[in-house]
Amino acid sequence: MTSIKERKIYDNISKEEVKARLREIFGASNVSEKQVDLYSYSYDMTECAQHMPDFVVIPENKEQLVELVKFCNNHVIPIVPYISGNNVGGLTIPEQGGIIVDFGKKMNKIIHVDDNMMYALLEPGVTFGQLEKYLEEHFPNLCYSYPFAPPYAGVVGNVILSGMNNMSCKLGSMGDSINGIEVITADGEIARIGSCFYGKNEADVKSWWSRYPMPDLMGLFINWQGMTGLVTKCAVQLWPKPKFKKIFLAVTFGLTDVASILREAGRTDVADDISAVSVEVVKMSVEVPEPIKYPGEPDFAALMVISAKTKNQFEAKKEILVETIDYLNKKGKNILLADVDEFSRLFSLRVRCYLDLPAALLSLVEYSGLTWFGSYAPSHKLEELIEKVDKIFHKHEIPSFIYMKSMKSSHYSIFRPIMRYMKFKEGEEERYHACLEEITDTCIDLGCIPYKTPAWMTTKLREKINPGWLNLFEKIKNCLDPNNIFNPGRWNT
Repeated sequence: MTSIKERKIYDNISKEEVKARLREIFGASNVSEKQVDLYSYSYDMTECAQHMPDFVVIPENKEQLVELVKFCNNHVIPIVPYISGNNVGGLTIPEQGGIIVDFGKKMNKIIHVDDNMMYALLEPGVTFGQLEKYLEEHFPNLCYSYPFAPPYAGVVGNVILSGMNNMSCKLGSMGDSINGIEVITADGEIARIGSCFYGKNEADVKSWWSRYPMPDLMGLFINWQGMTGLVTKCAVQLWPKPKFKKIFLAVTFGLTDVASILREAGRTDVADDISAVSVEVVKMSVEVPEPIKYPGEPDFAALMVISAKTKNQFEAKKEILVETIDYLNKKGKNILLADVDEFSRLFSLRVRCYLDLPAALLSLVEYSGLTWFGSYAPSHKLEELIEKVDKIFHKHEIPSFIYMKSMKSSHYSIFRPIMRYMKFKEGEEERYHACLEEITDTCIDLGCIPYKTPAWMTTKLREKINPGWLNLFEKIKNCLDPNNIFNPGRWNT
């Protein structure tokens, strides 16, 4: 694992002086240095090393955060943004101590939903469950694209980290669905990026409708894991809620046959989403805690979502999907197509957790530990990735848990091996990390690009990345955050 150089924060200012200033900014009740309060911010479900923050603050508005950023920049004190702690990758673990900014408690307002231009303007603490409930009550004609995440996970954290969603085959990365952001830079200045850039101090809530055509500065803050500024507002796209919707289940017999579904069905442009999991995952979903794949059983199951405005449109899309699966079977694949509603009624209603999002996926969170190699992957290498990673799982005697998606009409894919484990059982973290490290090396060698990367993983990436890219990355980080106060340690900064 990557070692982090100890940072001496309090050489020039005492901890008591910091606490006094934080209380001035946020109020005494919104600042804590108690170990019992700080402990839950020091770790996540992964095997990433634990680090304690020095303080946690609960902001109510951006004005408080401007004062915080100016103060921390002057005294070189780290700031780490935090929403609900559901990241898998140690992204909110304070590698070098400092101050946790907990957005989830009070900066969680849905500021505006625009029915005409179909977007929602959100504070960072808004959760998927909160947004879903609000849209159902006030804008039932609109919907959001939810990921496979619990309802208490944050919307803004997902989009600025380019997460996936239940319309990924149609839309691609969630980073592509951002219309605009408001961000506080290291000098305490507030910048608005997107069509919201008009206006000196505030932007009209109806002005957050587009990312273009101005010079695109959004990339300075997307996928940077909070290393370049504090996002205080974000506008995300919404979509019309379809009248007709159906989920189909494709079961494959043949370890790599599912890769052809992700590619061929994805490029037909009829599916909103196509996701696939190994059969061991299906068994987990129907309450088999330690699943084993037996000879003759299917290898993968793929869920394919079709939606439409009219019945005729739906039937046409369904016809194209069925013809695609028939074509693949004639080419030698072994795929069975079924209605997933019938499957859930026959086997277990827990399967609905995978369909009605957002939802807590019990098979993921029933253990104390969870880790993964989440990546964007080249679709033409899926077969090789599946074969090699499956062998690594079996080598380490860990259930083969592989999750994949077709992204943006099969322009690329998601490849994500996942591991659940007993975090506090002696030796388990080391055993599972050894497996994950071998998977990481294999997948990077095959061109996968990990996201939500822990520091030890970016160390491996740096060995292969183009030097020019790395130099530009460092220049941008040093320019935007010269004192390295924003989530230091990420990407080995």
